[in-house]
Amino acid sequence: MDRPHHLRAAAAAPFSLALLALAARSVCAQEAEPRPSSSVLPEIVVSAPAASGYKAERIELGKQALTPRETPQSVSVLTRQQMDDQDMATMTEAMQQLTGVSVIANDTMNNQYYVRGYTPGVMYDGVSSYNGFTPSHQFDLAIYERIELLRGPAGLLRGVGEPGGVVNLVKKRALAEPAFGADLSVGSWNALRATGDATGALNAAKTLRGRVVVSRENRDYFYDHTHGDKWLAMGVLEWDLAPGTTLSISQTGQDHDVRAPWSGLPASSVADASGHYPLLDVSPGTFNAPDWGRMSYHTDETAGWIEQRLAGGWKLKLALNQRQQRQYYKYAYTYSGVDLVAGTLDYASFRGDYHYTREGADLSASGPFELFGRNHEALLGLNAERYLSSGVSGRGPTWTGVVFGDLDALAEPDIAYTSGSESLTHQRGLLAQLRWSLADALTLVTGVRVSDFAQRSRSIAPSALSAWKDGAEANGEPSYNLGLVYELDTRWSLYGSVADIFVPQTQAKLDGGTLDPRVGRQREVGAKADLFDGRLAASLAYFDIRDTGRAYADPDSPADSSYYLNAGKVQSKGLEAELSGRPLPRLDLSAGYTHVTTRYLKDRVNTGLVYAIATPKHQLKLWGNYRFAPDTALQGWQLGLGLQAQSAVQSSRGWRDEVVNGGWAVVNARVGYEISPRWQASLLVGNVFDRQYYASVGTPNIYNFYGEPRSLQLSLKARY
Repeated sequence: MDRPHHLRAAAAAPFSLALLALAARSVCAQEAEPRPSSSVLPEIVVSAPAASGYKAERIELGKQALTPRETPQSVSVLTRQQMDDQDMATMTEAMQQLTGVSVIANDTMNNQYYVRGYTPGVMYDGVSSYNGFTPSHQFDLAIYERIELLRGPAGLLRGVGEPGGVVNLVKKRALAEPAFGADLSVGSWNALRATGDATGALNAAKTLRGRVVVSRENRDYFYDHTHGDKWLAMGVLEWDLAPGTTLSISQTGQDHDVRAPWSGLPASSVADASGHYPLLDVSPGTFNAPDWGRMSYHTDETAGWIEQRLAGGWKLKLALNQRQQRQYYKYAYTYSGVDLVAGTLDYASFRGDYHYTREGADLSASGPFELFGRNHEALLGLNAERYLSSGVSGRGPTWTGVVFGDLDALAEPDIAYTSGSESLTHQRGLLAQLRWSLADALTLVTGVRVSDFAQRSRSIAPSALSAWKDGAEANGEPSYNLGLVYELDTRWSLYGSVADIFVPQTQAKLDGGTLDPRVGRQREVGAKADLFDGRLAASLAYFDIRDTGRAYADPDSPADSSYYLNAGKVQSKGLEAELSGRPLPRLDLSAGYTHVTTRYLKDRVNTGLVYAIATPKHQLKLWGNYRFAPDTALQGWQLGLGLQAQSAVQSSRGWRDEVVNGGWAVVNARVGYEISPRWQASLLVGNVFDRQYYASVGTPNIYNFYGEPRSLQLSLKARY
């Protein structure tokens, strides 16, 4: 596949130059208008992480550094230490560990994620990215310091989006003190992985700092034939332009190629007496796609921010992000279920080449103010984003009556591109949030956002070029949230919040217009605590989401047309409980339980039925890592143990009561040994008891994925 690297570099250059221009402008402004010496802020050198072990000391989802207890909504944070202890490398592994997240595979390289029955959005270092997370391909975890998850509607922060929540991916920063880390691992299915991470000051004053992170992975998979190759590199420069001004610029690139990608097993082509399409009872390593298939992604990201710290505790910050991605695919997939009598099925093939550009800007001002004799906090913000998707695709031949497992019957075809499409999404918004100190122990949080949103699309070559066609649109749409936090004492706090939902729709109405946006709200109440002298965070939340104005088939539609009303309504409600931190001096613990029920409250066909059929009603995630005490027989050893379990679910593609999957539970373990203070070895065992189970199910012909069988991974880590 042709990869015009020079074009990508040229496209990224203006973005980097814009950041440098901002920095130069800031320097000139400070030289022209020097502050009085009494107002000059002390230099801030970044060296401390935002987490201690598995417990997050602060989160930055809301563009203000707050503790989880100060946030009147359910949050989780996956820290760097937990990622290292569990040898996580992919976004899939990270999301599998976060409380309340359901992971559903699309193919070898991509997954869908659901929270409270809905897909979450994403922010890259606080910059929102429309349609940028599920199932978009993500960077390797080597570049991230932590992953923050806010559950529930996040319209105040990101505007348009489903009410599942938002994930904030926080990259590693350049540090002042020199540090170097290297990891090398080998594992089941010929998995080889190496990472390197170096940071430190680049001048004597430590005002210029740098960081470089690289990783390389080469591996097979537990299912036959498939092979992956991935490399990543990130460079970061962070510069204190003045005592109160810091600029950071980063450039990240990743290539990920997979030979013989896979989209899961088929099921039976015929339903049984209960109406279910039986899943195949075959070895988890069974593979049913030809070797000539290929899927690849090349991703480039240019990002940066400039922050001005002002006297009085105020802070101004501008963050920019541009992510360009190219996806290429060509493969064959199962087009039917398996005829269990004849042992045959059908295949289809396709090919595509797509380019995605996501650009975002976020400007915020935050700080304290005094009113009525009390100190309060304010956040003002402006953000904008642009998402362009452009690509060509073509359908190849189909094969019928292929004997299951006879991959030689699927000769590689030439597939011409026959259609092209392009879509463009713009969004911008103004937001204001105030944290009112009503009393020493009582804080009221009020927030409002006004958003503009527009989508349009058109056909491009090789299709006949068409004019842009307007899609979903909203102008001046308000979003609100309201929260109350009450501190019972230094350990416990109670909270309650209300947040609204705003999702534009494109379905046509009988009068010729389009449906109004979906609206609704979430109500949440909960308790949060810092226990064991602040080493262990605990939280308990109850939530109730009402999603109204959904597309509802218009009963007055003509027989040959489909029109809709804003009349549908669904509900998602449940409980979430989480523990994270260090309850004992040498025990790091992460535990989360979720209970979710969803249903249609009003629908033409489904009233009373479960809405999110692929979301488990019960989900449990546990992980603990214990370091044995010094001066004992087991000095230097570590033992980790984890459990992931969920109740029964149905099809991830809407085949209600037709493709079903029972609940499952998997145990994982780890043994580590500290060779010296700077060297550590570990053995990670996945699926200890080698349980055979389907991790997610889709349709009778595709998207049915076995969970990974027992696996071993031996790692060696160095830290200097």
